[in-house]
Amino acid sequence: MRLEIPPLDKVDIRLLRVFKAVTECNGFAAAEETLGLGRSTISIHISDLETRFGLKLCVRGPSGFSLTPQGQVVYEATLRLFSEINSFRTTVAGSKGQLMGELTIWQMENIASDPLNPLVGALRRFRERSNGVEITMNVVPSNDVERGVYDGRCDLGLTGSRSPLNGLKYEEAYSERITLYCGSKHPLFGRSVSTLTDDDLRQVDFVRRGFVTLQQEMVETNWNSTVISMHVEATLQFILTGLHIGYLPDQYAAALVDLGILRKINPERFSVNWPVYIVSRESNAPSILISTFRDDLLSESRRLASQETN
Repeated sequence: MRLEIPPLDKVDIRLLRVFKAVTECNGFAAAEETLGLGRSTISIHISDLETRFGLKLCVRGPSGFSLTPQGQVVYEATLRLFSEINSFRTTVAGSKGQLMGELTIWQMENIASDPLNPLVGALRRFRERSNGVEITMNVVPSNDVERGVYDGRCDLGLTGSRSPLNGLKYEEAYSERITLYCGSKHPLFGRSVSTLTDDDLRQVDFVRRGFVTLQQEMVETNWNSTVISMHVEATLQFILTGLHIGYLPDQYAAALVDLGILRKINPERFSVNWPVYIVSRESNAPSILISTFRDDLLSESRRLASQETN
């Protein structure tokens, strides 16, 4: 293998896009549909990239796909490279008063039905302008949104978690009401609020939310817990077993409450407005593309909040 890294050209950019897709799909087979290429062609592209860089980038075999340490370095550098290429396009287009480039948005799950979620309205605002922007949207666990923004896999995110990651900017978009729930099979389902004691709650098995830090938890940190949920839907499934209680967004749980499948547990005590943030990377000069869409999100948030109070 060669010792020097050659100057990058169009071929390298194309091969790096294949490598990025394979890494994010966690394997050659899974990347076939994303890339529109056969597995043998993908394999040739990765081999060509390894030859050009003189590096072993990944390991694939019966045990699965994984990056080598050098491959991880190349992947992270690839994210920065493509981010800078996109930033260049948007900056130059912005100097001409145009919106061009790619915009990737990640959001936490189960917020599409929330009437205060500003994303739909922001997308409409953004598309009312003449632009040639390609928008990609993804739904991931709440804490993965932050990580995606942090490492450059996405440009903006909507998340209910707030981790101590340096270099991220958080702006509150709205808040969703979350409440403690139990399912119809749980012993507490038929109990009246007046008969519930703190000892009763300490004896139940609580669904701990793995997507928020312990400092962000409310009352549950001293409760018994043998299960951890990384998604709202996973929390719901634990609750439906009748073995656990846990927090859910009210708008998400409402239909099941109406059907008699879920019930709130003392909502006057165990209910809170949970903030949902717009998260972006800190920058003294954010791209006009990112700043425009972020402004649209904030404007739509204010409009919906005003509408709610009226």
